[in-house]
Amino acid sequence: MESCNRRLGYSQTRSGMAHKEWLSQQIFEMIRGCHERKWDDPEKKPCADVYGESQHHSLTTSTTGMDVVSKVLDDDNLLREIILCVGFPTTLVCASLVCKCWYHHASDRKFLSRFHEGNPSHLLGFYLEDTDDPSVAAHFFPMLPQPAELATVIRSARFSLDPHRSEMSDMMGCRNGNVLISLYDGRDFTVGVHSPLHPERGLAVLPPFPELQIQDGYFCGMNDLLLSKEEGDGLSYIYVLVESTMERTKSMVHIDVLRNGDTVWRRHLDLATDRFLCPRFDPKAVLADDKIYIASAQRDIVVLDLMGSSISTILLPQGVEYGDRDTTLARANNASGVYLIHAKKLELCIWLHKGGNWLLVHNICLREMVAGLKMTGCEDENEATAPLRINHVGDYDEFVFLEMSRCALHLDIKYKKLRKVYDVEEKDRHLGDIHPFMMIWPPTFPTLKNDYGYVWFIL
Repeated sequence: MESCNRRLGYSQTRSGMAHKEWLSQQIFEMIRGCHERKWDDPEKKPCADVYGESQHHSLTTSTTGMDVVSKVLDDDNLLREIILCVGFPTTLVCASLVCKCWYHHASDRKFLSRFHEGNPSHLLGFYLEDTDDPSVAAHFFPMLPQPAELATVIRSARFSLDPHRSEMSDMMGCRNGNVLISLYDGRDFTVGVHSPLHPERGLAVLPPFPELQIQDGYFCGMNDLLLSKEEGDGLSYIYVLVESTMERTKSMVHIDVLRNGDTVWRRHLDLATDRFLCPRFDPKAVLADDKIYIASAQRDIVVLDLMGSSISTILLPQGVEYGDRDTTLARANNASGVYLIHAKKLELCIWLHKGGNWLLVHNICLREMVAGLKMTGCEDENEATAPLRINHVGDYDEFVFLEMSRCALHLDIKYKKLRKVYDVEEKDRHLGDIHPFMMIWPPTFPTLKNDYGYVWFIL
């Protein structure tokens, strides 16, 4: 094992020591917390006649704990297991600054995969878009409270979209620390990419969408579907255009791709089908495992397989139909399938489509949760008078933003906790669109330069 005393460079020694002391303290606090929790069992708690012994024990806890920490810092396997429990990507970056061996532990791809499995990306907040007035920039609202590590990230970020207000026409969504906005200069539409967690960056602008001449006898059924996915250290974008015959008997799908680092769109695929594709704009399409899932007709989901170059159709679960913002899609964990979330009265049903079948994974009754919030229009214990609608669902079926009685609600699906996060102002007719903003993943690590120093590489 490479010694932790071999620093990245003389100029970084003090910084490395500071980060090591900080993480050491974190490790010690975890060890001390585990020790203190042992006394939560009344049968193990010391009684009055041994108070003196207990007091002596508390005086020696610090010394004993730091001895344990000293051993932990030199045990690679144990150190990795402890860092897995810390829970925040910011801690990984701090660990990487200590020394080379810690750097390699924290930035190892297999370790990062394990870390992310146990510590999914955190929800930092959400943008609320005024869909009635596109000239008004979407406003960011942090999700509070936040752990100290993430609160610092939020304070140092630049979430405001006001600098682009005069040219903004639409907010297209958030993806891995980036905000996509549609810009209009009076003649053409373009897409801008704003990076709130990197205030030093300016607004990046994607190349114009590829132009396509619609065939004679065809009409354009969809031309504004832009999807994105993580690729390497950035994002790649997929643009979908659907054209169909006037008789509504055939359709053609054109797919263009802008890969991370490219400056021009490239045609990826043209798919023809002898059936009429009727894409819906609600719920929004989802990209998962190189497949695009698009809501269609009344009870269908069209699947565009980018690798298999095919088009297929999935029927919705029995008894489910598209309604007024009561059904939506979300990509499944590890991009292995797609979730369908359906709201009916005060019940939320969540299905996973995998292996050709629908599996009901959650059936959540919201009646008691809603009653506890005491919202206007929801006072009746037996029947809520205000309709329940789905505004947005997070990836991997982690959370849902609901709207009810002029309020925005956040439901943590894992812990079954519902809370109100926004009240619609009197001047507004309705809530608008919510766009969740997640903590970026993976974190940005320094790039090693040589044995005597490193340079920062901002992803």
